[in-house]
Amino acid sequence: MKWALLLCALGLFLYCEAKQLSRCQLVHELRRNGFPENKMRDWVCLVENESSRRTDIVSRPNTDGSRDYGLFQINDRYWCSNTGQPGKDCNVTCKELLSDNISKSAACAKKIYQRHGFDAWYGWKNNCRGKPLPNISSCKK
Repeated sequence: MKWALLLCALGLFLYCEAKQLSRCQLVHELRRNGFPENKMRDWVCLVENESSRRTDIVSRPNTDGSRDYGLFQINDRYWCSNTGQPGKDCNVTCKELLSDNISKSAACAKKIYQRHGFDAWYGWKNNCRGKPLPNISSCKK
């Protein structure tokens, strides 16, 4: 009985750590983390199509066995480490990319963008490029 109660409490704790941001909450967080205003609608579109604005998403295995993590769905093959130690190109653990504090995810996403642009994300290529972007005009600066 004690184990069942402990597991239930742990499950509730883990569930509470996950956050789904509203569109304006996402815009606020992106601004706070230094994303440029002239690309804001592209970033919002990317996040909405990659993770539905959820911080806790881990993808199913990709065809190469890798997985994508967090708000920006950052791949563990190149960008984050699945060990307990930060590593790979973003020098973070994949678990850190699942945090409600998006600062490490944001820094990593900006690094990916600097190297590859938005084309690094299929969610953006397939759903945002050349298409109407989300309206963020009601999101205060």
